[in-house]
Amino acid sequence: MSPNKLSAKGLGGCVLASGRSLYRLKDGTPTYKVAVTVSLLRAEPSLRRLSETAPMACDEAAALGYHLVRSYDDAVTQGLV
Repeated sequence: MSPNKLSAKGLGGCVLASGRSLYRLKDGTPTYKVAVTVSLLRAEPSLRRLSETAPMACDEAAALGYHLVRSYDDAVTQGLV
């Protein structure tokens, strides 16, 4: 598969990455994981290393209670950069 097709796969989704602070999901499970949008991963070179994890739908991540990281500032706050 070409690199362009590979990077475009799941463009509208999110990937889970370890954040800085512990919080609880909607079902009460404690986690450090945050959902980072694939579009942010493609736009920010320092976050591209996170794109190796399996993507999931952002609306599914939000429904489960994961914090969404949509901007570079959010990524810095979560300790991803």
